[in-house]
Amino acid sequence: MNENAELGGRVLNMRAVTVRRGSKNILGPLDWQVDPSQRWVVLGPNGAGKTTLLGLCSSTIHPTSGEVSILNEILGKVDVFELRNRIGFTSSAMVERIPNDEKVKDVVLTAAYAIFGRWQEDYDLWDESRAIALLT
Repeated sequence: MNENAELGGRVLNMRAVTVRRGSKNILGPLDWQVDPSQRWVVLGPNGAGKTTLLGLCSSTIHPTSGEVSILNEILGKVDVFELRNRIGFTSSAMVERIPNDEKVKDVVLTAAYAIFGRWQEDYDLWDESRAIALLT
């Protein structure tokens, strides 16, 4: 884990980032930096690239070109499953990624590890107790 972000480094740094789907450029080129003291709101019409941008910010998608650094970790050079544990992100679109038969307790339990849907993971008593406490 790179602790520079916790010590005042940049939270997010995008340089010359583009995202393509097929032959269509759906985002970028984009340069964007976010410092720890800043708060941003992302607004725009449908199809403007808001969801794609936030996917980059949460490490759920990777850029086609350019570089994305989140908490001083570079996408493509970091274990995103470890990185996602350090990112707080939610969206109404996330409900589509939760299996229909998932128990509410398991949604809370797996959210702590940035996972959608319980599969074959083993969780200890502390994880289970924390999920139940958050629900009560």
